[in-house]
Amino acid sequence: MKFNLLFFVRLLLRHIGLLITVPILLASMVFYLTRDEPKVYNSKARIYTGIATGSNIELENTKIDFRATNTAYDNLLNLIKARTTIEIVGLKLFTQHMTLDSADVKIISRKKYQDLMDKVPEEVKELVVKGDAAKTYENFLQLKESDHTNFIYKLINLDHPDYSIEKILGRIGLRRISNSDFVDIDFESEDPAICQNTLLILCETFVKLNADIKANQSDAVVRYFEGQLNNSTSSLRGAEDELLDFNRTHNIINYYEQTKHIAAEKEEFEIKYFEVLRKFHASKAVLETLESKLKSHELKRISSQSIMKIRKELSNLNFEVSMKTLGIEKDSVQMEKNAKEVSQKMMRIKELEQQLASDIDTLYKTDYDTQSIASTSILADWLQNTIDYEGYDAQLKVMEQKREEFLKLYQKFSPLGATMKRLERKIDIAEREYLSLLHSLGLAKLRQQNVELKSNIKLTEVPFYPISPKPSKRMLLVIVAGLAGFILVAATILVLELLDGNINTSKRAEDKIGLKVSSIFPVIGKSGSKIDYGYLKNKAVNAISRNIILNRFKKDKESEPVVNMLFSTQETEGKTFICKHLLDKLCELDYKILHITYDDEDLELRSSNYHKLVYRISDKLYKISNVKEFDESENIENFGAFDFILLEIPGIIKNPFPVKLASTMDYTFLVTRANRAWSEADINALELFNEATTGPEPTIILNGVKVLEMETVVGDLPKKRSLLRKWIKKAVQFRFFTKTSVA
Repeated sequence: MKFNLLFFVRLLLRHIGLLITVPILLASMVFYLTRDEPKVYNSKARIYTGIATGSNIELENTKIDFRATNTAYDNLLNLIKARTTIEIVGLKLFTQHMTLDSADVKIISRKKYQDLMDKVPEEVKELVVKGDAAKTYENFLQLKESDHTNFIYKLINLDHPDYSIEKILGRIGLRRISNSDFVDIDFESEDPAICQNTLLILCETFVKLNADIKANQSDAVVRYFEGQLNNSTSSLRGAEDELLDFNRTHNIINYYEQTKHIAAEKEEFEIKYFEVLRKFHASKAVLETLESKLKSHELKRISSQSIMKIRKELSNLNFEVSMKTLGIEKDSVQMEKNAKEVSQKMMRIKELEQQLASDIDTLYKTDYDTQSIASTSILADWLQNTIDYEGYDAQLKVMEQKREEFLKLYQKFSPLGATMKRLERKIDIAEREYLSLLHSLGLAKLRQQNVELKSNIKLTEVPFYPISPKPSKRMLLVIVAGLAGFILVAATILVLELLDGNINTSKRAEDKIGLKVSSIFPVIGKSGSKIDYGYLKNKAVNAISRNIILNRFKKDKESEPVVNMLFSTQETEGKTFICKHLLDKLCELDYKILHITYDDEDLELRSSNYHKLVYRISDKLYKISNVKEFDESENIENFGAFDFILLEIPGIIKNPFPVKLASTMDYTFLVTRANRAWSEADINALELFNEATTGPEPTIILNGVKVLEMETVVGDLPKKRSLLRKWIKKAVQFRFFTKTSVA
């Protein structure tokens, strides 16, 4: 039998009573247990979150981050179902009910209010402040947090149907509407007023908690940056004050412009200095040359006291003029004063030069005649070079002083530059830190405003007061119980069938026993059944007799009868039953049969072709080597007159069997029942039988198979079926186009 859909359908139909009874019992039990099921009311609130598409101050960030959006929704939904949130809701609902003077059907039903008042102890009732729900809530909260054994703590944390955290959480339903900004919150309760008010308190509580969390996060960031900005401002101001004090101490207005100006003046001064130095040495050389050309008395003349006095005064005046003209004073008043003094001194210099020239002329006019013209020319040159020399000498002295002043100025400004750079770098770092913190503070405040916008959750649909309860699930539970019972029984039947260790089918018989099945014989049911058992029995007997008759034509010596042995490993396998039907069929076909058996039961076969020979079971069976030895009384004169001899021997496990005779058998048949398991004892007995005999390998006659197994032999069972049943059978076998004839 194949394990197809038809097999499973037939298997379940065999246990149809159990498949109907168990589901009905389970459904009836659920129906009875749910007879007092309370009515459940449902209310819903819808909130607008604005998380995905709400207002946003951050204009640059216009893209929607779906991952961040989903995270924000998860955070919001988890906040709604957080233990802290539900604890606040339960305590506020309890406070609302306790502050009532009497039952208000818009807040709590009369029955629930009365039950509540009966349960609440007096010490809790004394904490109620009539007309002040906030103060009452604070009192209840303090009592709850005082220890873990008080009434309110147990009320919130145990299993009260209206106030406990576990029960409230189990009745909350959260659902985001597609990919929108809306979230639906459902709540169920046996009391419609409690259903509505619990949902109202829940919405109010989590909206406030969400705003507080968002505000605290953004405020903390803003406060941090404000504190850092204040510190940075102080650092920047201190660095700037330090630079200001440094400039005041060292009289610096603009260090870089000042050093640039000093460097330019120094460069210009050096050019002038080298020019004056060159002219000084040139005039000095010329003067020495001229003096070398003069005679000694002329030298004495020009070195007279009056001339030296004029030269000294002239040198001093030139020095003073150089000091005034080569100074680096930038004060306009002082410059004007110096200009006046220089003008006066220049006039005095002119006078002294004229006086010196006059004195030189007077000396030479007195001492020399007209023949001394050459010496006069030399003296004139000497006078001019003396004047130039004295002027350059004075300028050179002044410039030497000025060079020293420039050197001191460079020595002063050189270290100031490094310090100035350090101070400016310090200011620059402090300024950049200040600007960075200022920018971060601006972003934090922008984020703060953005968070405030997004945390502004709107309640678009206020929870309504439910006036009709939800449809009861009682019938659904009854149906589910019935289906569960049916599936459980069906699964059990299928598992037991698949785990069944009995032989059952010819295929399993061949697999378990290791021999080929030659024939099968069905279990004969009641005659009143729709199945034609007479037809099936006839077909089964025909199949067995056909094998025996065909074996006769294979025998070499047709004059001798065909000897067939029917044996079994166990007792009550049905050998005699099969022999009776087989003998009846062979006699009907006019074959002469000799039936050798150990069973003296009357088979009620009255045909002249049938002869029966009964033997006793004893150890003598081991020695029998010919069928003739079973005829101890020698009643049969000619064994060759029979067409077939059927030898029936008892179960070989518990009884002896003719070993020598078995090897001479033409054919042997192992008769076994289909409704039993093939045990280890059967295997050992069959192996012993095969080892002890050298005859042909036995074949199996499987007795007592289920009627459905006969379809492997006769096809569809001869059974009265309606058109519907025929169509259903074709459907489960997927034979939609099968015809009963060629046409």
